[in-house]
Amino acid sequence: MPERTNMFINAQAQDLEIAGVYKDLDANLLNLIKTNKIDPKPLMICSGSTSSSCAAKGHWTLDLRHRFKKIKFIPSQNDVLIEAGVNMATLVDQLEKHKRSFPIGISGTTGIGYILTGGISPLSRKYGLAIDQVKEVRGIWATGEKFILERPVSSSDEDRIIQWKALCGAAPFLAIITHLKLKTNPLKSLRVWETSLEPDQLAETILISEGLPPEASIYWMWGKTIKAFVVLELQGNHRDSQFEEIVNQLPRSKDFKTSLINNLTQLNQFKLPIPSNSANQKQHSEVLGLLGPPLKEHSFQLIKSIEKLMQKKPNESSYISSQQLGGATVVGKNHLSSFIHRDSMWKPWITGSWEAGNEEQRKESLDWMEQGWLELEKFFPGVHLAQIHPHLNWHQKEVNAAFKSWLPELQQLKSKYDPEGILLPL
Repeated sequence: MPERTNMFINAQAQDLEIAGVYKDLDANLLNLIKTNKIDPKPLMICSGSTSSSCAAKGHWTLDLRHRFKKIKFIPSQNDVLIEAGVNMATLVDQLEKHKRSFPIGISGTTGIGYILTGGISPLSRKYGLAIDQVKEVRGIWATGEKFILERPVSSSDEDRIIQWKALCGAAPFLAIITHLKLKTNPLKSLRVWETSLEPDQLAETILISEGLPPEASIYWMWGKTIKAFVVLELQGNHRDSQFEEIVNQLPRSKDFKTSLINNLTQLNQFKLPIPSNSANQKQHSEVLGLLGPPLKEHSFQLIKSIEKLMQKKPNESSYISSQQLGGATVVGKNHLSSFIHRDSMWKPWITGSWEAGNEEQRKESLDWMEQGWLELEKFFPGVHLAQIHPHLNWHQKEVNAAFKSWLPELQQLKSKYDPEGILLPL
């Protein structure tokens, strides 16, 4: 039986008056799906609960974190089979016991939605996107039909190839995923360098970083101040001089420092201090992720555009950040995923925040995000749907920008595998 409880990490989702939570994908829920008796639609799916789209006012949520938490390492293949309720920090911590790793993002609290929407990691430039590590997908189409799909090969049936491509990047619109089999990588130590920067230094850092080797990745955040980080997976012993050669090229401030970490769950410094007018005031937020090609000399023009946006930001809790792609994330046109922006070098995202319950602040923050999108899309024409916003007026625009020419075929698949709109609208 569903429960009328709400336990989500995302503050906005936590405060929504949802209808209730299903804690298992049992025969009762499967029957409701098959007979189109989910009311209202769509059914919201939660695997990590970091996104506001894991809940909606008056809607039911299927919370996979309760019954789908198993992790099985397969030593003969160095693969791992995970259930849909496993978060990324738990996955990496378990793999460390086997001296293996997986390219999670900068937050360990995300669930498999991180993987299924692409998955950009500080290690992606070397190993590829998280979605590129998937070897098998198990789940239930929104028609109620169960499936198991293995990664296709050149001789695979065309329908299977299309199904795989759709699920790897657009699964939240088509199916409820219950299991993933993932490729893992050898565990290696990471060197991290961080510093504060001025705007012109950030522009120079972006320009230099586009020529770095794939073992290195830049990440920056711009709030009240600018912080930049370099992550490098060490080759060989900890005295690897490549790290020093890289960071010595980059601008720095007096507060720069370096550290050595064992895995990506230890990147807890990848955040800005977010002030609040009240120690007890809860913050709500939305996040919009963009994608774009190398900036080259346009990095200085970009920084001027961001400076203007930051002067207009609605509060100190709103900010702009960016992760670096390239290297192994760039693959040919026949790649097997719905992450189509394979020419991208950068994923910036705009975070708008407001005090819970303050509708005026909410409107100001969302307007600022939209203005930021209009300003930045000339540099970053794509969208990364790590966060999906069916409740906002820009949902169709973000879907169009995420999938572009691939969207009509995805919509045909939606009509086949989710004809009743059980899941999020495409």
